Amino acid sequence: MVRVGTPSAVARPAWHDRNPASTVSGWGGSGVAPHSVTTRASYTVPSGKKALLEFLKAWVRRTAAATTAGNPKTTWYVYPAGGGTVDLLRAEIFTNGVGDKDITYAFAALVLCTGDELRQTSSDDSTAGTMDYWGAAKLTQFDA
Repeated sequence: MVRVGTPSAVARPAWHDRNPASTVSGWGGSGVAPHSVTTRASYTVPSGKKALLEFLKAWVRRTAAATTAGNPKTTWYVYPAGGGTVDLLRAEIFTNGVGDKDITYAFAALVLCTGDELRQTSSDDSTAGTMDYWGAAKLTQFDA
């Protein structure tokens, strides 16, 4: 008997058929006072898994004018398991008007491997004043 191809019983399923699970990460804060760089949300790919990063959002809005305006921002980073960092998406403003805002979106197909970390931070080096922040990420985690 001659066999052609690989039997389906032993073929490796496509990534979307390997125990997929939707995952979200993010943080939002209202009336946040000036602060140094602070981690707000994080997601680390578990052992034996990979994750497909599908969507990122970053948003900042000034809610009370600063005495001395700084540079408020929220940023999404990837920290690969092998070391280093990659700045993926940032929303920031350089003005001091109440209601001034910046919003950014990214629709991506970025594969994260075991141990890679996705992290959202915020910071504001202004003197006084307050900000609203919002960040969101959507991922699909699956067996590696």
